[in-house]
Amino acid sequence: MAEKLSVVMARKHLDAADIALLVIDATEGVSALDATIAGYAHESGRSVIVIVNKWDLVTSGQKKPGRESKATRIRESQTPTDREAYEQRVRYDLKFLNYAPVLFVSAATGKGVEKIFPALEQVAAERRKRIPTAEMNRFLKYIDFERASVPARQQVKIYYMTQAGVSPPTFVLFTNRKVNLHFSYQRFLENQLRKAFGFVGSPIWIKNRARA
Repeated sequence: MAEKLSVVMARKHLDAADIALLVIDATEGVSALDATIAGYAHESGRSVIVIVNKWDLVTSGQKKPGRESKATRIRESQTPTDREAYEQRVRYDLKFLNYAPVLFVSAATGKGVEKIFPALEQVAAERRKRIPTAEMNRFLKYIDFERASVPARQQVKIYYMTQAGVSPPTFVLFTNRKVNLHFSYQRFLENQLRKAFGFVGSPIWIKNRARA
């Protein structure tokens, strides 16, 4: 019941937010509850910053007070203490948040907390970024969609592309067919957009329209 209530409250607050700070307990790793809330933030178009809290306990090897279960001891024995390795594990557990910055902090000592507000400002700016249509189409001209590995029956001919909105950045492809874009198109184009324009911390929505 406590977990269900946590999800309900998180969703309520997310509905009123543009950016979510997803706080992960460094000694526990990404829980099923964390992944559920992160998934809702992503699907609802919120920008996300992942905050790994209690990092000081991981690097110092300190134990949390109280008797630990065998499963907890095993999990903690497998927890990487190297920041890069830990971030790789977080990104593996939250694959759909590959665009989210990951910050390591300690709320108890205050270490790393000073990075949160600059990250918020950066993500807020990226979320509101708008790319002119002319620049979008110059970008599109150099994209090799053959690399997207889309089945022939689901391929579309792309005429042009425009940014239809911000918060989150939303793009419309005008193509020769009115079909749902194959996920390979979606993923490939999103990766190319991020490589060219950033959009750090923000999901990207891509829609397809058949040109009349």
